[in-house]
Amino acid sequence: MAEQGARQMLPEAQKYVESVEAATAVRNAAVGAAEEKYPRRYGYGEEEARQARAFNEEVNKAYATCADVQAAAWGALKASADPLVKWIAENCADYREQAQCVLAALPATVDELDDLADTNDWCNVWNDFRQQAIDAGVMPGINPPSPARKAVFERIDQEACCRMDPSAQRRIGKALDALIQEALTAAPSPTR
Repeated sequence: MAEQGARQMLPEAQKYVESVEAATAVRNAAVGAAEEKYPRRYGYGEEEARQARAFNEEVNKAYATCADVQAAAWGALKASADPLVKWIAENCADYREQAQCVLAALPATVDELDDLADTNDWCNVWNDFRQQAIDAGVMPGINPPSPARKAVFERIDQEACCRMDPSAQRRIGKALDALIQEALTAAPSPTR
């Protein structure tokens, strides 16, 4: 993402990020105003109890409004023409904070997204979602694994003492790609 400053964020991702940030700013301003409006909300008297109830009502309303705006913005992502943005909206709702980081980074290469995940220590969750996105065919620059490639990795897992971690799968996948490329470009040699 070193190049992200030179690239523009995808329009639907930018709209989402701006909507979330604006809703959060409005919510924070409303909470701050309520704090000033109800300074005597702590205590045991009747006035303190009235202020505490009014404060809680205003804060709850601010949080609910913010959540509604954020949910609508998230829902709008599901109509995206970008397959990865749409996939994120449909599959990553439980990880919206992390998804927002990914959305803000797009367009990005898979390596850049892997770096973002490493920087933010998303290892296990990222590896699961990354593989699901690859399998769905929405990860930029990566074709979904063919049945033969899946069979190779399954065979390696069966023959090994433990399952390969995703980084090992990526390294072996790159080696397989290089081998395939070499086989496609090499001159035919006589067989014995």
